[in-house]
Amino acid sequence: MMMTMNKKWRLWASFFCLTTVSLSTFCSSGLAAAMEEQVAPAAQAAVLQPFEAKYLIYRSGKKHGEASRYLKSEGSSYELGYHSKISWLIFSDERNERSRFYLQDGRIKPTQYLMQRSGTGPSRHYELNLDWADKSLKVDKSKKLKKVAWNDNWLDLLSFHSQIVLDLQAGKTDFVYDVLNRHGESRNYKYKVATEEWLSLPFGKIKAIRIERYGQSPDKQVYAWVAPELGYLLVRLWQSEDNVEQFDVQLESYQPQ
Repeated sequence: MMMTMNKKWRLWASFFCLTTVSLSTFCSSGLAAAMEEQVAPAAQAAVLQPFEAKYLIYRSGKKHGEASRYLKSEGSSYELGYHSKISWLIFSDERNERSRFYLQDGRIKPTQYLMQRSGTGPSRHYELNLDWADKSLKVDKSKKLKKVAWNDNWLDLLSFHSQIVLDLQAGKTDFVYDVLNRHGESRNYKYKVATEEWLSLPFGKIKAIRIERYGQSPDKQVYAWVAPELGYLLVRLWQSEDNVEQFDVQLESYQPQ
């Protein structure tokens, strides 16, 4: 039973975990044109708006936990963080993630990624350290050098969320990212912008753009909604596997900083 529960909930690890990213084209040329109008002014310069946001976590319509995200900045350096705490039957899971990065020519350059997990089962600590000058990648608490060819396009499991924001501001609708997993192994993330729709959330009613992951097993579905009026903030995340809903995360409150 425990193995089954762990499988059902294992994807809580990363908030957008869209454990992945790339965006295709809009469903209609009309929506694409509207999107271009929205993002054209912001496309002149890369902008990330610091914020604090709280979420409620549902499964099958029942609340099972809470989560929060934040983005703060100091000069050209940023820190994106995430915390979640859930419980389901005898299963519990608490996670803290953090990504530090800077911007260069509209591209995010991650310097450190950290994830700590506690709850049912063994505790976990994952860490990535990237040195862009030396072009080196170090992993785990021991900061062991990872013997792998350097990639100037690397992102981590959190920083790619902010890259999505920048790319949406620039009017892009199709993205493919090279994302390092927690062990420092590169994975191809693909998503597409599907449509624009109104959502009724604990936060209230808001217009959002739905982003869908593609290029993975047809047994998995990942949908994320971002709100242009809130700086493309993630306002909802829904995922299913083998036709079973894994979770439904919905925005409860938002505060720009």
